[in-house]
Amino acid sequence: MDFSQTSHQTLQKTHVNVAVGKRILIVDDQEAVLLFLQDRLQQLGFTVYEAKNGKEGMRLLQEHAFQGVLLDLEMPVMDGLTMLSHLREQANAVPVIVMSADPTRTTMIKAIEAGARDYLTKPISDVILKYKCLRLFA
Repeated sequence: MDFSQTSHQTLQKTHVNVAVGKRILIVDDQEAVLLFLQDRLQQLGFTVYEAKNGKEGMRLLQEHAFQGVLLDLEMPVMDGLTMLSHLREQANAVPVIVMSADPTRTTMIKAIEAGARDYLTKPISDVILKYKCLRLFA
């Protein structure tokens, strides 16, 4: 058993259902990413909502209170940076973790400067995802 597998099992055991009653909004246009994130976060007890672009995400943020947002930066209709900008214009202080496959991380740096609290690089590590979501959203 390698270290990451051991870390994952420890994280899983110590944080089962710690997030019960907490809502996370995932905004991403890739179905496979949505399914992966939903599965991992529901294991921790989070209630997960999904949006396929920033416009849908903004609508859901007006309808529900969330403890956190996982926000992809590259999407159709409204991208992640635009959505993040709208959130901050509305003084919505919900913690945001941005996600991107950009190997240069240039866009993620812009997002952090615009108010995102953290970032995840795609492909997303299971252990890092859970750690960051528990730290910021639970």
